[in-house]
Formats: sequence, structure tokens, C-alpha cells
Amino acid sequence: MIFKRNPRLVSSVLVALAILVACGGGSEKAAEHYVAGTDFAAAGHWRNAITEFDESIRLDHGKAGAHANRGVAYAELGQFQQAIDDYDEAIRLDPELATAYYNRALAYGNIDAFAQAIVDYTDAIELNPKNPDAYFNKAFSHSQVGQHDLAIVDFGNAINLDSTIVDAYSSRGTEYRIVGQYDLAIDDYDQALALRARDAVTLVNRGIAYVSKGENQRGLEDFDQAISIDPQLGIAYANRALVLAFDDREEEAREDAQRAIALGMDRTVMEENLELNLLHQ
Repeated sequence: MIFKRNPRLVSSVLVALAILVACGGGSEKAAEHYVAGTDFAAAGHWRNAITEFDESIRLDHGKAGAHANRGVAYAELGQFQQAIDDYDEAIRLDPELATAYYNRALAYGNIDAFAQAIVDYTDAIELNPKNPDAYFNKAFSHSQVGQHDLAIVDFGNAINLDSTIVDAYSSRGTEYRIVGQYDLAIDDYDQALALRARDAVTLVNRGIAYVSKGENQRGLEDFDQAISIDPQLGIAYANRALVLAFDDREEEAREDAQRAIALGMDRTVMEENLELNLLHQ
């Protein structure tokens, strides 16, 4: 067994602030509250922003922007169902508002409703096909529902729009690894490391890919380097322990297993898999 990092922890574009859209017309007082709400939102004062958007909506309910941005404020406070309700109303009022679909997708992702998120990302992309974050998060959502081939395609779409998104390469690498395309996985991890050299997690993931294709020594080198960068990365010790055990280096393997456990890896799983690798012959 190889310990794999949860892809949610690798993904850096899961929650984002919506672009603040213009209120557009309506009563002067409603517009004043709307502007105050956007100012509070831009400063991260989410509850104050909600209060201002509440008043703007009370005075002029028919403006999609106030609902869309109140949804952002609710989402930032972790109140995702309230956010979704506001995005629903924003989309009803303005079906062409790409940011509302995008942010509703983010909210769905935060409550693990990934199938709904995929639908909304698709609509957001149709309205704004130049948003690499929409492709990235759509790919992440595909991964969460087991659609790894589709995830690979959409991570690629994100890269085509912005070749500097490190996490798109590392995440696509993990998708390639899941479907057994280890050489393509390693190529993507190499690219990620070229952009962000001292990334211990990507080194661990590349090490796993090497081990998966039978290149244990190269895997060990990556685990060693990851540990030198981040001595508190339990998953690196865990994977190194398993490879050392498989290579009959029992004492070193047990030392790494204890370090991994001390750093939060599950003791039962660690010890069971260590023993299996020690008994492989």
C-alpha cells in the first residue's frame, strides 16, 4: 500500500471571492447600500456586507448583483446553503451572470455536492470560457465523483489558459497516476516542480508514481528530498517506511513508521501495511 494525499488538500482553488458586479440602476438609496456592501466585502467584513446587501435588496429586490455578492459573503462565513439560495435568485434575475454560476458551483463543492457543481461550472465556462479557475475546479469536481479521465481533460484546459497554475500540473499528475499512466504523471509532477521547486507534497506524489511503476530507488530519493524540505510531513515518512520495508530494510522502515505515526498517520493502518511489506517475500 502507498499512502496518498487527499486531493482536496492539494487543490488551492476551491473557494474564491466573486468579482463584484455592478448593481445597475434601481433606487439611489439601494445603490448606496450596494456600494457600501461591496466595500465591506472587499475588506473582508462579511457580516457588515450582508447587512448592507440586505438593505439594498429590501429597497430594490430586482438586482442580481446584490444577491450574487450577498451569496459570496454568506459563503465566506461558511453558510453555504444561504449562499446557494442567493445565487439561485441572482441567476433567476440574470441568467447570463457567469460569476453566479461559478460561485454557486464553489458553494456546492463545499457541501460535497460535486455533481451539481459540475453542472454549474459547465454553465460558467459556457458564459466565460477564459476562466482557468472554472476548468480547474470542474476538474477537481470530476475527480471527486470518480471521473478521472474528464478531470485530466479539464486540468489540461486550465493549463492551456494559464500555464503557470502549478496545482493544475500536480493535480493532473495525480489523476494520471490514479488511472495508471505513471510516465505522464511523472511528467506533470516534473513540470509542477519546475515551477515550484521546494514542494514537498509534489515530491511525495512523484515518489509514489515512481514506486508504482517499480522504480523504488527513485521513489526513495523523492521521499528523502520531501523530508529534507518538510521534516514534519508524516505522509513522506509513511511512504518511505513502506518502500524500505519492501526492500527488507526493516529497522529503518520501523523508525520511519514511528515518525509517521507521531506526525499523525493512522497507527493501525501504518502498522498493518508495514507488516505486509515486510512479509512480501
